[in-house]
Amino acid sequence: MPALEACCRKWEFGSDDLVFPGFVSFVIRIVWLLGTVVAAGYFSEALRCAQSHALAGFTVAVVAIIVITVVVEGAIVLASARGPIVKPKKRWPVKHLLHLRLALFLAEVVLLFVGTVLAFTPVPTDLSGNSTIECPKLNQAYLLVQVIAVIDWCVIVLLVLCTLLYLDPCRFYSAQFNVTPEGRMAARHEEHWRAVESTWERRFQVVCCFAGSDDKHQLAYREVARLFAHFFGDMNVVMSDVAAGLVLLQKQHLANRQQAVAEVDGTAAVPVDLNSHDDREVLKSALHFMKYALAVYSWPLYTYMNPLCGCFRLVQYLSCPPCTEPQEHIIGDNCCSCYSAGITGISGIKDADIIYASFANDLYQSPFFVAMDHDCGSVVVSIRGTLSMKDIITDLHAHPKPIELPESPGFAVHKGMLQTAMWIRDKLLGESILDKAFQSAPEYYLVITGHSLGSGCACILGLLLQPLYPDLHCYCFSPPGSIINEAGAKYTEGFVTSVTLGQDLVSCANVHTFHMMKEELVHAIEECKKPKFRIFLEGGLETMCWCIGKGVVFNDRMVKEEEEEEALIEGGARGEELKPCCRSPNPEASLSFTPIITKHLAKTEEHPEKLFLPGRIIHLVDNGNTRGYCGGERRLRPYWTPCTSFDSIQVSPDMIRDHFPDIVFAAMSKILEGRDDDIEGSIVNHSTMTPSSL
Repeated sequence: MPALEACCRKWEFGSDDLVFPGFVSFVIRIVWLLGTVVAAGYFSEALRCAQSHALAGFTVAVVAIIVITVVVEGAIVLASARGPIVKPKKRWPVKHLLHLRLALFLAEVVLLFVGTVLAFTPVPTDLSGNSTIECPKLNQAYLLVQVIAVIDWCVIVLLVLCTLLYLDPCRFYSAQFNVTPEGRMAARHEEHWRAVESTWERRFQVVCCFAGSDDKHQLAYREVARLFAHFFGDMNVVMSDVAAGLVLLQKQHLANRQQAVAEVDGTAAVPVDLNSHDDREVLKSALHFMKYALAVYSWPLYTYMNPLCGCFRLVQYLSCPPCTEPQEHIIGDNCCSCYSAGITGISGIKDADIIYASFANDLYQSPFFVAMDHDCGSVVVSIRGTLSMKDIITDLHAHPKPIELPESPGFAVHKGMLQTAMWIRDKLLGESILDKAFQSAPEYYLVITGHSLGSGCACILGLLLQPLYPDLHCYCFSPPGSIINEAGAKYTEGFVTSVTLGQDLVSCANVHTFHMMKEELVHAIEECKKPKFRIFLEGGLETMCWCIGKGVVFNDRMVKEEEEEEALIEGGARGEELKPCCRSPNPEASLSFTPIITKHLAKTEEHPEKLFLPGRIIHLVDNGNTRGYCGGERRLRPYWTPCTSFDSIQVSPDMIRDHFPDIVFAAMSKILEGRDDDIEGSIVNHSTMTPSSL
């Protein structure tokens, strides 16, 4: 629904977002009221004293204003819970109740100021310095008021700061666009569009304030902000509406999950034959080189996989500065070599086999290391995935950029990953790192691997180095869905193997799939007849039931019947049939701004070339006997899947978790071991993943 407009401002929340915070505040006020009454009863004798008339009056005023506030906040909760998201007219009292609540808030501030002055006024004393207060417990009452006053001032400051966060920085009123003539509207929406882009740019500057502020970073923030402005600029919704839409999409996708799994065999996907020597060797090689993709995450991943004793286990791999000399081929490690210790702890690689390691992390500069793999006769380059705000900015720099290679004309790749891959290439070739590695083992071949962001950089680095090392191979784990265009994806099938798990969000994520999901999200919100608080409650219960292996989906039949009955009553009262709320001429009932802004988006928004996953793709698909985190079974089946199959985002409780590298590693391990009936059991117990098991 449109954002709430109150107090002559537009806010970053809707009139139906006050149910849960209002209820919490209502309960706190009730407890506060009971505590005040109990305290007044305890100090009743002191409050009746002649020296405490002011304090007694203050207590009565506090009780009165709390009672009024409780009534108003209860009314706000009831009014905010009325009607579906796209019918804000049913919640018309909310705006006026908020104005009344603001008046009460100001009264509370005034009363608190009076109470503070009263509590901290020096106690009258006689000539000898002794207090002249004769009422019992009055000193304790004043002390209690002092403590409460300090706490209340802290709460008020916190509330003011939270309120400022919900101010709309663009000061944009959708209703004003609809009442303005088209010529003035066009001029004003250009101003608004610039405000939206600058707002997103400021947000990235604040969030990434520690990432860097030079010209390179500012340019990256500006380009990413433009992408976000074009994505969210035509949606007249608040963030809670987006969250509710995701819950609705999750409900739809979970309801259709069995059907979607059954349809896998009818697509171009081909099951991986684990009885075939070739297919099994490909999967075994991928699992072998994934330990390098895990190792480059170093000690943060090691401690995450071993939460109880990981830090203690790493001690055996640490080096003490007085006892060891600095290693010139290790760049950016700390004094105790924690990053090098993490690599050794995860993969079991000997220090002598690490040819080069760079842990420097900056915009378009990802940590990587080069190691000798004597088991498979290869030189391995492993690139780290996303683990910092700088990496996130690199991920979001997702516009396609042509790659200049004589052997591969017409290829376009992810811009941020291309710049990172070029930086790594310059390091490898400029410092002759690969030449040094192959001097000791010229018969070895080159392997490039990585997870997430690192997998995209590995694929592009493979394209850049293939003219020099034609027998190289790349292993990309959980690659983003926006690495290379379709022509490049077909070309990389000869030397790239990608592995992705289940409903991995990142592997389906690109500009086009996000726009498709946005359209589905808006449609789901417009079609839903439930109030927002009920969407969140039912969605939370459905997710919890999924976690314990119970496929519970709430039925909407009763809601639809109530809506139809209400529509008949309202339609009969007006003598006309109700129209769908999304087509209502009322601007507040529309989830998009105005036709002229939509037309502006169509003219100005770029439609970049679609990017895909690279190489031959092994997709580990749930075969239907799935469950969540807490019980039951999860059975996976590997498929050779074309890159064009990842054309939509499936919202599910495990779409984030399926991207974690340790989850992917455990799934691949159990499939190869023939024990895919208990994949989740091994995933939950991270401590079982030791260097020897890797």
